[in-house]
Amino acid sequence: MGFIFLCMMAQGADYRKMSRLVQQAARETMRAEARVKDSKQPFDIRDRNKPSLIAFVRIDQKEGDAILRDYGCKPLANKGDITIVEIPLNRLTALSEHPAVHRIEAGERASICLDTTASIINVLPAYTPTASHRAFTGKDVVVGLMDIGFDLTHPTFYDVTTNQYRIGAFWDMLSKDTVGSPWPVGRDIVGYEAVRAYGHSTDGKTQKHGTHTLGIAAGSGYDTNYRGVAYESDICLVSNAVSSDKEYIDSTDYYKYTTAVDALGFQYLFDYADRQGKPCVVSFSEGYAPYLDEEDSLYVAYLDSLTGPGHILVASAGNENLEKTYMEKPYGTAKTGAFIRVYKESALYKVKTDGPLLIRLLAYEDGFVVPHDTITISTSDARLDSLFSDTLFFNKDTCTVEAIRYPSPFIGDTLCLVAFSATSTLDKLPKIAIVLEGQESHAELFGSSHYALTSRNIDPRWNAAEKGHNIMAPSCFSSVISVGSTSHRLRVINYLGEEQNYAAGETPGVVSPFSSRGPTMNGNVKPDVLAPGANIISSDSEYTYAMDSTANRNEIIAFSQFEGKDYPWSFNSGTSMSAPFVAGTIALWLQAKPDLTPQEVMEVIRRTSSHPEEGIDYPNNDYGYGLIDGYRGLLDILGLTKIEHVGLSEPLNLQVIPKEDGLHFLFHEKTEQPVKVRLYALTGALLDERQLMPINTEVVMSLPSALKGVILVQTDSQTRSLTGSRLVRL
Repeated sequence: MGFIFLCMMAQGADYRKMSRLVQQAARETMRAEARVKDSKQPFDIRDRNKPSLIAFVRIDQKEGDAILRDYGCKPLANKGDITIVEIPLNRLTALSEHPAVHRIEAGERASICLDTTASIINVLPAYTPTASHRAFTGKDVVVGLMDIGFDLTHPTFYDVTTNQYRIGAFWDMLSKDTVGSPWPVGRDIVGYEAVRAYGHSTDGKTQKHGTHTLGIAAGSGYDTNYRGVAYESDICLVSNAVSSDKEYIDSTDYYKYTTAVDALGFQYLFDYADRQGKPCVVSFSEGYAPYLDEEDSLYVAYLDSLTGPGHILVASAGNENLEKTYMEKPYGTAKTGAFIRVYKESALYKVKTDGPLLIRLLAYEDGFVVPHDTITISTSDARLDSLFSDTLFFNKDTCTVEAIRYPSPFIGDTLCLVAFSATSTLDKLPKIAIVLEGQESHAELFGSSHYALTSRNIDPRWNAAEKGHNIMAPSCFSSVISVGSTSHRLRVINYLGEEQNYAAGETPGVVSPFSSRGPTMNGNVKPDVLAPGANIISSDSEYTYAMDSTANRNEIIAFSQFEGKDYPWSFNSGTSMSAPFVAGTIALWLQAKPDLTPQEVMEVIRRTSSHPEEGIDYPNNDYGYGLIDGYRGLLDILGLTKIEHVGLSEPLNLQVIPKEDGLHFLFHEKTEQPVKVRLYALTGALLDERQLMPINTEVVMSLPSALKGVILVQTDSQTRSLTGSRLVRL
């Protein structure tokens, strides 16, 4: 596991160049080689059929490829001096010793950002088909999505007529059919017909997460109200591996599924879009607890190089805020502490300090207010440069403690990692407190939802555990747009007619309780923006439903029949749902301006997002810049906000639909008030101005036949719900 620390002075490898996962791979390989040697079986170090590792390698550019090939490595992709490489594990230690190799890095697989506690629900659908954004639907934009559990046959992945399938390429990283594949894991399927015939991802009969998130970003809705945002976009997918996918991964391939292969997945999506000559926004609803030390340095740099004009990456902030995962010791405070709360056999905490600090680990036996045992770690201890190891003793149990000091390219302060491991789950041991001591320093401790903190009555001094500071990676990286969740729905009626209500007492319209909050470990404000993420209705997998029609039936809202099968629609919660909402919105923006950069997207978000809570400054670490506003963002990108008296939102009770005989105005309510209509070109020029009398619920306004393209329709009335603007494509 990533929290296992290895002695940096071990013979035969330069561990100082390796991330922790790479160190673990090297150690396991050396042990395996030693076992083979002891058994006197023949062992050929040149055997390239041995297990391999996919990692980032920072290497001198001039001779990098030649060196890698000399060591039996296979370069897979390159950005500057960083190469993603498949490294035979039996050559890893030798490669690390080469002077031209500066860093070998890989991280553990991520997990999906799906909230496991049912949350705010309503009977309203996630997306209601209207004339909204008819001018911008994601056409000529690629929505790329990397996730798990895809039903590729769902009718929502066709166009609205079901005549054109829309998924153009699909890399299934878990596929066992690798004969002839150019990829280091799995294989890809290219072409609409071939992807449709493939049916589902390797994990598609047990997982369905990707089916749901893709429907939010780009689903057509088929015959339902559950339409995605960019419903005319082209689609490219990657089915990657997450922490829960172990059943699909051979043990010999364990070290192939790392953050480096995820980076290859992002590159695959952007490269597909480049071949189509289209801009691309990628949505990623997964994450892991970041290190923000050397573990992440090459991953960050590689993602920085992938994003740019027409290449936008969006990721879920995470669902970490239901647990206390953070503790701060302010400057001038002598000591601060909290108890660990962990339901696993191991735990990892990160300690950041700007000065000398003592980290005290206190073991309390039940019923005793005085610690039974104590370990003190000084951040100035030279042993932290290699390996600090000690044991906490209880009456009947022990807990191993390891610590190491790591440099960080992101944080100027000292960063120490403290790991606990025991033979039973830590919650079954007597209570353990972590205390930070040092009046002349400011220190922070970071955990995760799996490695949480709490207060206990056994010693009320250690009550400093807090929520927040829990944005996941890669969402916390500067080049990635980080998305949190707002809650809106309070209940839903499922297909059985049963009301589901899991959010009693919650406040609709504000940040979801589970949504991760900033700042990041290096002090940046995150998330960047919020979108609906509580109980969003979208496409579900026919394959998982067919495997067990009784599973999760409370989540199913409706069924659609297509090609003789029943395809479900269901609700789900988490920032997993928020990220594709934002990605779909950005796809509309890219249709309006294909060369948008991540920085320009952030500026649009800054200028146009709404503020769910008044009286607080934006951006902040709960909301970022606020709730994304797709329509106002379009107006901003098109420069239409400069037109005086143009509404920045669409009229609630009026649709404007272009047809061959003119503009059709559909009124949802009767009114005797006249409606003033102004038509504007995207240049801001006034094209026409008239007054309509809505004597019927539908009024037709004729247009010159030469008028083509996108126009802005502004309507003004004494009835507020009929006042606003719409973008219409003629």
